[in-house]
Amino acid sequence: MAVVRYIGMFRTAAVVYLLFGISGVWRFGLTDYDPAHRIAGVGLGLLAAVVGVFLFRRETWAIVLSAIGAALIAIAAAVAIPVLPGPAILAFIAIAVVFGLYAALAARAVFGRGR
Repeated sequence: MAVVRYIGMFRTAAVVYLLFGISGVWRFGLTDYDPAHRIAGVGLGLLAAVVGVFLFRRETWAIVLSAIGAALIAIAAAVAIPVLPGPAILAFIAIAVVFGLYAALAARAVFGRGR
């Protein structure tokens, strides 16, 4: 299976998803931050944590969801670049490139020739 070649990449993504998921559940569920969006924040935090757990097991559906999320972040960063001031442009370029590369490699691991 081609996913075996990208173990480090998927473990790193799993740690990132777990951290963002746990922080989302903590922030929206256990504090008074933005009570109008509490249900959505806790739900998306739990989804991110679940995807992170299943990324450690290299489940195909978790890889696909993480690739879709990374592609959306890369697109959003690329769209925001023209309106940013100064050095923030370089940070958003780096974000767009790294997340786009992750999305492409994850799609290759799932749908590529190695399957």
